[in-house]
Amino acid sequence: MSKIVKVSKPIILKFEDREIKLPKELKDNIKRFWTEAVKENPNLYNGQDYVVETVNETKENIEMIVTKSNYAHYLYDERVGIKEDNYRCCSPWGGILLLTKDDYFVIGEMDKTTSMPYCLQISGGGIDIRDIENGIINIDSNIKRELKEELNLNLDDIDYKISFIEYPSKTRNAYGIIAIGKMNCTKDELKQYFEEYKEYLITNNLEVEFNKLIFLKKENALKELNNLSNCKRPYLGELIKEAVKY
Repeated sequence: MSKIVKVSKPIILKFEDREIKLPKELKDNIKRFWTEAVKENPNLYNGQDYVVETVNETKENIEMIVTKSNYAHYLYDERVGIKEDNYRCCSPWGGILLLTKDDYFVIGEMDKTTSMPYCLQISGGGIDIRDIENGIINIDSNIKRELKEELNLNLDDIDYKISFIEYPSKTRNAYGIIAIGKMNCTKDELKQYFEEYKEYLITNNLEVEFNKLIFLKKENALKELNNLSNCKRPYLGELIKEAVKY
């Protein structure tokens, strides 16, 4: 289970263009782990990843220092685990929990072709190099891009506010910067719009990330979520629990 904290201060993600410093023994362990992982799954790619190195909260804001790492570090932390907090690969990500005009929270069921088939999550994803502007990670840009890719929605048309941070837990290595977005459409209108968008993606042989949208009535959202048998992202239950108070 993830820790979800409501925030009202600005969140600043400062990017430092350097690799996180790991002790030699840990580096060697990651290297051995990755060698075996690739034998099991040759499709794995050790691409660049990002990691929150420090978090400093003041009266004015919450500042995160973000540096570079790689996917091998992330996967090792996820599957094996790193006890020392300073060396964990806790990656930043941005997401948005949408709320329709008729008070339904919107979550997505991942498509069967994704890495987590049928898993439930909000719209969002990891940081991309395109989100970095003059040494600052633009989390709004990140959320905007993911929302467009997954649902074909424009963030500029949504009344949104960054309202929560997901902090890492022992079993989940992530810092989530999460917005609540109030929409100017109903559940049925959004459902029809998404189904048309999905059909467009399939017709044009484009990537489908969400198989379908699931709508949770705000007043009973947590109970409805718990009744779903799908696997769920670790943050989802706590996020819905906090968001119903919003």
